[in-house]
Amino acid sequence: MKNATTVAQALTRGLGLLLLVLGIIIWTGNADGIIPLHRFLGIVLVLALWTLAYVASQSGVAMGVVAFAVAWGLVAPILGLSQEHILSGNGHWVIQILHLVIGLGVIVLGERLAKLIKASARPA
Repeated sequence: MKNATTVAQALTRGLGLLLLVLGIIIWTGNADGIIPLHRFLGIVLVLALWTLAYVASQSGVAMGVVAFAVAWGLVAPILGLSQEHILSGNGHWVIQILHLVIGLGVIVLGERLAKLIKASARPA
């Protein structure tokens, strides 16, 4: 499970950074064509988070943290895939900021889970 943790954490870091860059490019209105790539990579990021949540659950990490990460990972693609239809018009920036915060939360939770797994007394 150590390898799974290392790979999932690396994916969380790398994809998180790449998704932030792609999101900024999309936000500027200069590259709507990369939205499908951004969506796909976002789903892979959530799968990496869920992998860390699974390993954490097997490593003795508190189930509250694990459940929160799973739920957060569920919210991320729901908001990401539906954001175009929420608060369209002048208020849409609120949804865009929320999307950014949720995405940053996925990265932070992935890092937190990896740290808790590595600190866990019970190996998976």
